[in-house]
Amino acid sequence: MSIYSVTFDGTDLSTLSGVDLYNHDTNKLPTRQININKIARKDLSIVTSAEYVSKEITVYLDVCSSTRAGTEATLASIKGYITKPNGLLVISQGGNDIEYTATMNEFSVSWLGPQAVVTIVFIASTPIGKQSTSVLLNSLPNITTSATSQALNVAGSAIAYPIITVSITTVTGATNKSIILENGLIGQGITVTRTWANLDVLVVDSLNLTATVNGGAVDFTGVFPQFDVGAGQLNYTDNFTTRNVALTSYYQPRLV
Repeated sequence: MSIYSVTFDGTDLSTLSGVDLYNHDTNKLPTRQININKIARKDLSIVTSAEYVSKEITVYLDVCSSTRAGTEATLASIKGYITKPNGLLVISQGGNDIEYTATMNEFSVSWLGPQAVVTIVFIASTPIGKQSTSVLLNSLPNITTSATSQALNVAGSAIAYPIITVSITTVTGATNKSIILENGLIGQGITVTRTWANLDVLVVDSLNLTATVNGGAVDFTGVFPQFDVGAGQLNYTDNFTTRNVALTSYYQPRLV
């Protein structure tokens, strides 16, 4: 009986007839591309970049039917499901579904009578997986001052890129004025300047690098805020005369 779930391109391998998906390994660290430059006139070098480029994910199956021919037919079906390059690989891990873009790279089989012990190795071109569902990062439901901040905590093992929504209930003195959203620990943030009105909704998407008001793209300055794993702080600032604003942010935890 399969105790893990692995879905590739919409097919859950753990639910196939005759297949026991008994293990998977997503804990191997991704491969890194490291650039090292020599420091002039010094007997040492410095790492100038260290980017994750790919990750191996291994899946272990038992495949069995009453005959070897039947098992071989099941293996052929499995191969058909997983040969697409750059498919969506979803791994059940820690009670959550983690998504990768991946390609099957190895398919090895060992035989025990009619039973096949199968090892499948996927190469993930998105080496940092993301949780399928978004979770609340923080919420400020009733902002009435020009500046406020809130502590937050980022789960996972990689930087979080939140989607931040600012909903303006009422505002005065908002002609050619700015809203600033920033990581309060490092001062990294984005500024949107325009003439604001009641019921405007600003959405800053740090993952897809977009800023919109009421669904339309708007100009901005600065850098989209992102947050390291663990404790953090989100700052909100405006220069309106008065305001009643609600702020919420969500993110998909990411795993190395």
